[in-house]
Amino acid sequence: MAKKRAQEVFIPGALPESTYVTRKMKIGFTYEERLKQALSMDGYLTSISGPSKIGKTVLCEKVIGFENLVEVTGSDFNEEKNLWFQIGTKAGMPSGGEFMRGSNSNDVVSETYVITKDNVLDYYKQHGLVLLLDDFHYAVPAMQMYMAQQFKDAIRRGFKVIIASLPHRSDDAIRTNPDLQGRISIIDLEAWTKDELREIPIKGFSELAADISEVNVDRLVEESICSPQLIQLICLNICILENVDEHAAGKIKDSTIEKSFRFSTLNLDYGKVANVIRQGKNPRGKSRKSYQTEKFGELDLYGLILEALAVDPPIVSVGFEGLMNRVLSLVSGEEKPTAKSLKDYLKNLQEVLSDHGRFYEVIEWKDNVLYILESLFLFYLRWGRI
Repeated sequence: MAKKRAQEVFIPGALPESTYVTRKMKIGFTYEERLKQALSMDGYLTSISGPSKIGKTVLCEKVIGFENLVEVTGSDFNEEKNLWFQIGTKAGMPSGGEFMRGSNSNDVVSETYVITKDNVLDYYKQHGLVLLLDDFHYAVPAMQMYMAQQFKDAIRRGFKVIIASLPHRSDDAIRTNPDLQGRISIIDLEAWTKDELREIPIKGFSELAADISEVNVDRLVEESICSPQLIQLICLNICILENVDEHAAGKIKDSTIEKSFRFSTLNLDYGKVANVIRQGKNPRGKSRKSYQTEKFGELDLYGLILEALAVDPPIVSVGFEGLMNRVLSLVSGEEKPTAKSLKDYLKNLQEVLSDHGRFYEVIEWKDNVLYILESLFLFYLRWGRI
């Protein structure tokens, strides 16, 4: 049997085979078993929540299979009239047209074909399809409510739908909807533990006959920020830098590890996002207060927030007090920012990122907690800047 190539072992953007990790819920059942149970219950909608890049889509692909899974995102829907049209065309249904019916010229009738809710439901049921609506939170609130109403009727007619969202947004429109109470299968994906993440490099490098030290595995786990996709990417880039496919694999060099972190940021286009955060809200002619730091010179609070995210250890969320401590640890001068000013800047920053659109929504300030919505953005902050 031929040795697998690194790109067949470490697969950051799709379903891996060699390095797929089956995870267990706290009560002992696997997430695969839980999803199979949810999909076997007619009349139920499945709601999956978990942080970005945690493996929600990969779990669905593993259980359902590519051929039976239709993937759409919340941002695909901007108005009510295109809901079922989008769901149908994504599954391969023709978008419309005319056809002739009849056996001879005397009884030929021209009919128009259009996508409707009824024929979409029939098509999905006939072909055994399951709809995965990812990033549900990116649909506007009114559209979320409309979809919830439409899906209530659809699931009663055998339609299978999975709605995936972030954990602190997962209750919007779906879980708190009184019309759907008692009709939802809830699956909350916990953050990956360090032991679970360790399985990916251990399995993968073993299959490639490469040796990596436990210390370096721990570094990979720490920098992957609870993201299996990110650790897959880093491991693949280690293989490229070590030329594992071309040479007999040996011990992965310590020096390659940090190189792989920087190498893994080359396709991460977050420089303009970092600049928007650094610039913050237009001061409209007013000067901002700056604070002295040892490493970065003078920074205003927007700059301090950005750098506070990047310090050790990498985190996926931080409460206000923890963020304040991170900010203060950067300030070397006597004058320090106040708690009120930090909260004001966070509120303004939230408005700025929302105004710039979905790509810029990499962090969110909500209920006195700053959430890192995109682990890849945090990884870029730590390793992608000069």
